[in-house]
Amino acid sequence: MGTFAPPTIPWLEAQPLQLDALDLGPGLEDFDVPGALKRLCVLPELQAVLAFGSRGRGDAQADSDLDLAVIAKEPQLSPEARLQLWTRCREAMGVVPVGCDLVVQGSADAVRLSQSRWHVMGDVAREGRVLYVAP
Repeated sequence: MGTFAPPTIPWLEAQPLQLDALDLGPGLEDFDVPGALKRLCVLPELQAVLAFGSRGRGDAQADSDLDLAVIAKEPQLSPEARLQLWTRCREAMGVVPVGCDLVVQGSADAVRLSQSRWHVMGDVAREGRVLYVAP
């Protein structure tokens, strides 16, 4: 069996939200993806937003869900703080026409968990598409 090499963390350098070439695949044509991401990325507690899963990899089908990792500026989030941020993010996104999974983590927890081959944050680090990183 091969040796596991932890991925490089892709959300550590500032990256503005670039909407001109944004394509998260079919099934979102009637959804204001740029507007939803703008509303999401202005939340002051956000450090980064990444698409992962099939829409992050670029092989989504029309019925694929939208998987987003939201990384908070706070290093760790209590369960209550995670739920509050998740709720604010869902409200900012509005009604999404496909299933939408939001994974919310604190910044230090996201880095630590990304080093696991088994945690979803490992998938985000390996295959995620950075949409925004706060300056």
